[in-house]
Amino acid sequence: MYNRKIEQFRPIIQNIIDSNKKFYCFNNKIEWDFFDNPNIAIMALIDKDLKLNININSVIHAYDINEPLQIEYFILHEIRHIYQRRIVFEYQLNKNNCPNREFAQQCEYEFNHYINMNEDKERYYSQQIEHDAYLFSYSVMLYKYGKISYINPPEFYENLDVKSHIEKWITVFKNQAL
Repeated sequence: MYNRKIEQFRPIIQNIIDSNKKFYCFNNKIEWDFFDNPNIAIMALIDKDLKLNININSVIHAYDINEPLQIEYFILHEIRHIYQRRIVFEYQLNKNNCPNREFAQQCEYEFNHYINMNEDKERYYSQQIEHDAYLFSYSVMLYKYGKISYINPPEFYENLDVKSHIEKWITVFKNQAL
């Protein structure tokens, strides 16, 4: 069954990745594949080689409950982590010529001291890398599709002033005519 589902969804996922390239802030090809985990909450993740891995069970579930844009939202989230890692690599190669040193330093620190959601949910969401990835992916979705009833920033951000961050992203997308 999984092989059939993987082949069914492979072109759909590739289309999602390709159709969003203009938002990524880098031009490298996104390497990706499916993995099989019964925990559908684990939709996607990035491995040490910056390969995007997408849980086939999460994809099937999103389509079964008629919420397919959840997949795009989490793909964008993980691709933002690829961008963050690339900024760290650039910073490590040339600290003096990094366009956003503070962001790169913060990302580097947080990747080296990563707090998993299962360890401490509040500290997980407080990490700049997660805050940036969630708000980036939400902003792209809002920009492309308008408000989607089942896609929202995590509840943790409700009490924070995230609206201004989202508006900044939307302005950037508009100014770049994406």
